[in-house]
Amino acid sequence: MASSRSCRNPSSSKGFTLVELMVVLLIMAIAAAIVVPSLASSTDFQALSAARMIVADLQYAQDAAITTQSDVTVDFDTENHSYTLSNQSGPLVHPMTKGAYTIAFPAMHGFESLRLAAAFGAGGHSVTFDVTGSPDQAGTVTVLAGSYQHAITLSEGTGTVSVD
Repeated sequence: MASSRSCRNPSSSKGFTLVELMVVLLIMAIAAAIVVPSLASSTDFQALSAARMIVADLQYAQDAAITTQSDVTVDFDTENHSYTLSNQSGPLVHPMTKGAYTIAFPAMHGFESLRLAAAFGAGGHSVTFDVTGSPDQAGTVTVLAGSYQHAITLSEGTGTVSVD
């Protein structure tokens, strides 16, 4: 009776050739050369994140003024690179931290190099939203981190907030 077993030849085992391994390593090296420098400089991400945070907080102040039917003010302190949301009673309560609604960038992890360069114009460094959500003035807040900057603009009539 013939055996149905087949013998394997060790020299015919399948695997990767040296050329295939070198091509894969070359592709990985090229990808690393492209990705690593963009990850190394995070200052643009800091500036953009801070700008988006300010936009969200301005919109929060506007919404709070409408829902509480009381004026809400956002005071920017460009010297200390911070801002506070408050009403007639004092600082608003931050919904996450349950403390005073003050954002101080130098004290926040990842935002130590961030600066608020300018906040609004002739009307000072604050904006007040009335009970309809309208700001008392238009203005711009400039956020700087390294060589990157973003400007947050608040329009007077509509209260629309945008980032350039």
